[in-house]
Amino acid sequence: MQPTKKLTPILRDFLALVDDEATRNPEFAAKLEAIMAELPARPVRPPRLPKSAVSIPDVFAVLQEKGEVEFGFWVRTLDIPTLKAVIRSNGFDLAKTSQRWTDPDKFAKLVVDQTMARMKRGSAFLPPKSDVLTSQDEKNQ
Repeated sequence: MQPTKKLTPILRDFLALVDDEATRNPEFAAKLEAIMAELPARPVRPPRLPKSAVSIPDVFAVLQEKGEVEFGFWVRTLDIPTLKAVIRSNGFDLAKTSQRWTDPDKFAKLVVDQTMARMKRGSAFLPPKSDVLTSQDEKNQ
């Protein structure tokens, strides 16, 4: 048996005994209340927004709409919770190194770099645009 499993019933019995004594002895109850009043209260945490409360923009559509330069400026206008949601939803940081970051520029750079890389993925296997135009022109002639 684990030590905590042994200790739990003992502590329950002890607290039952203390409660029993406090109900029978008002002087003991007052002393117990004075001791318990000195315990610190639990700190109140601000409520967290659910992850679904942040609207996640489609960064790939925005990149195609605005272009590379304007996209970089647009990403820097987003707040940190939105940037984190974009990174999480698109899987831009699988190693989860960005969890310790606090600088919004680092998040923005990660989003820009990963979005551009994904948009260019596979483009190495396509012929250059100039070759495509010339081969289409040759077919038309």
